[in-house]
Amino acid sequence: MSSTPPMAIVQDATSRRRHRRSIIAVSAGNVLEWYDFAVYASVASILGSLFFPSSNSLTSLLASFSTFAVGYVARPVGAAVFGRLADRSGRKITLILMIAMMGVATVLIGFMPTYASVGIAAPILLVVARFVQGLSVGGEFSTATSYFVEVAPPGKRGLYGSLTYLTANLGFALGLALVYTLTNILPAGAMADWGWRVPFLLSFPLLLVGMYLRSKASETPAFVVARKEGTVDDSSMAAMVRAQWRGMVRLLGIGLVFSISSYIALAFVLSYLLVVQAQPPAEVYPAVLTALVLGAMGVPVAGHWSDRWGRRPLLITGCVLVIALAFPAFALMSSGGFVNVLLGQLLLWIPISIFSGVIPSAFSELFPTQVRSTAVGLPYAIATAVFSGTTPLVATALIGATGFSVAPAAYLVLAALISVVFVWTMRESSRDALR
Repeated sequence: MSSTPPMAIVQDATSRRRHRRSIIAVSAGNVLEWYDFAVYASVASILGSLFFPSSNSLTSLLASFSTFAVGYVARPVGAAVFGRLADRSGRKITLILMIAMMGVATVLIGFMPTYASVGIAAPILLVVARFVQGLSVGGEFSTATSYFVEVAPPGKRGLYGSLTYLTANLGFALGLALVYTLTNILPAGAMADWGWRVPFLLSFPLLLVGMYLRSKASETPAFVVARKEGTVDDSSMAAMVRAQWRGMVRLLGIGLVFSISSYIALAFVLSYLLVVQAQPPAEVYPAVLTALVLGAMGVPVAGHWSDRWGRRPLLITGCVLVIALAFPAFALMSSGGFVNVLLGQLLLWIPISIFSGVIPSAFSELFPTQVRSTAVGLPYAIATAVFSGTTPLVATALIGATGFSVAPAAYLVLAALISVVFVWTMRESSRDALR
């Protein structure tokens, strides 16, 4: 017979249920955050013509992607403000605030008048909404990452941290699937007329569900301990940066290749295939969606592998694969056809899945609990602002300037060559206790 007291068994079961509920709550909110971003990326070509009318479709697309980049300019601000909130007041309250901001801004986009109705006010309103979305995501990534890593059992930080990008990719897939479904079931011209608003407006019920779930989540044990011991960091932002700048610079260098490669796949490929390559939506949407789901499935696998074999070997492998596969991937995608488009994207997704599975835990292990959300969020937000948000714009401009459809691959290779230097010199941290 077991010698464990019955009350201890009940408390242990209750703790496990609370733990699972918290993981589900944060995951569901992360799905919504990235659903909202996916919807904008998926209808970028439509928004380009409605909010930035031009006789040249490439010019409209460039303008739409410029607005997409505005959301990333706001990310460092969001990371600084809400990262400090998460480090001082807790992960839970910050995650609730993030989902509320993102949901409200996305719903408002669904109600916005177009350029034909109100002129220049339309793109201005769209830019403001994108800025609010950027503030939200700037705080969401580091807070959700800190949450998953801090609640992970020993030896599973990589696996738990990978939930950050697994749920993000699933949210992106949800947004893309909805846009594709609407494109196919609505009458001709309806999507450009009013159908594009539907996926934005559907954020409202998802927002309510996400806020409710997150309100039921528990605070992370690491933050609870820091608060009880009175070690919550209350220093200035400048003091925090001076103390943690080495880790922040390393994070920025490693994040370069991930920022560019992931947003080539998530934010650029769809419009690249539809507008630049003029491939049929009936082939493009299923291929992009299939690649996204398959890529997402590889994320927790990479996170688990990093727990077994270490963060550093996996990250080096990812950089090498970007260098080896970037040009073949774009060559396949530009050749057209469902199979080629799918295979080309899968070549991109192999290293992206590795980065997605390893980076959350690797970044979190660079910093102590008291400053983790801010120290992870700020340099990561700068990397995404400078590189992720501008990736669709730069990739489109490279094609326009060179006339080569595979030109964005050179951008990927350059990023990987820079990041691999930072990865090579990093210290392995998977076996260390969380600071």
